[in-house]
Amino acid sequence: MSSKKDSRALRFYSDVLGLEHLHYGLWERDEELTLANLKAAQTRYQQAIIDLLPPPPARILDVGCGTGELSKALKSIGYEVEGLSPDVNHIDSYAAKVGQPFHHCVFEDFEPQQPFDVVIMSESCQYIKLDKLFPMLTATMKKDAVWVVVDYFVKDGVSGVMAKSGHTYTMFHRAVARSQMTMDYDRDITEAVLPTLDFAANLVARGELALSMLKQRIDQRSFILSKIVNLILWLARKELSKLEQSRILIDSAAFKEAKTYRLMRFIRA
Repeated sequence: MSSKKDSRALRFYSDVLGLEHLHYGLWERDEELTLANLKAAQTRYQQAIIDLLPPPPARILDVGCGTGELSKALKSIGYEVEGLSPDVNHIDSYAAKVGQPFHHCVFEDFEPQQPFDVVIMSESCQYIKLDKLFPMLTATMKKDAVWVVVDYFVKDGVSGVMAKSGHTYTMFHRAVARSQMTMDYDRDITEAVLPTLDFAANLVARGELALSMLKQRIDQRSFILSKIVNLILWLARKELSKLEQSRILIDSAAFKEAKTYRLMRFIRA
């Protein structure tokens, strides 16, 4: 699952925006859409996960650990934590930040040496097929272990591009009912994550405005350079069309209509 695209995205988040977390945040009502508030919202999101955990020193598997920011926080308060991610770009980052065992694989291929007290899936559950997910959880977790899921799910009846990412919420719970997992906490955090999409949409709009103004200046000052820029835009027309079609993915109103974002905790019975 690693690629140059993944690496560029990671560098944009960390080097350009200065973000360590790669997930949505938990915004408070009427917070201004600023980068500082986004960082605070992401820290709040992380703490909401930690609040659902048993006390340290529990052994935790951070599935889809990203750059290792959550694992780093867990280690700092006394947990024994291991990371798992199929993205090659996370290997060095996790080693530098956390210095704990890192498993470079998908969860379906993970072979635990001993079971864990806690499994955390922060925006990673959606990538694991349900028929593979629960047998792997059984193999990975101790009896009475905790499974924390923070992710978005597709509502019933949704189709098109908005249905392409995330498990259907109803199907997910049907799979839970057939498993050894019992839910003991469920919080709908959809409203609290929507400002992250609004922040992203504003960022895109500002970028488009800047590019439009730059092109206008080029058109006015250099006929030859203007022709070159127009040629580049024509050659990139397919990619630009794809970007335009995917704009709905950062539309908070469309997201709210199609999906529900949940913070859940399960106990392996």
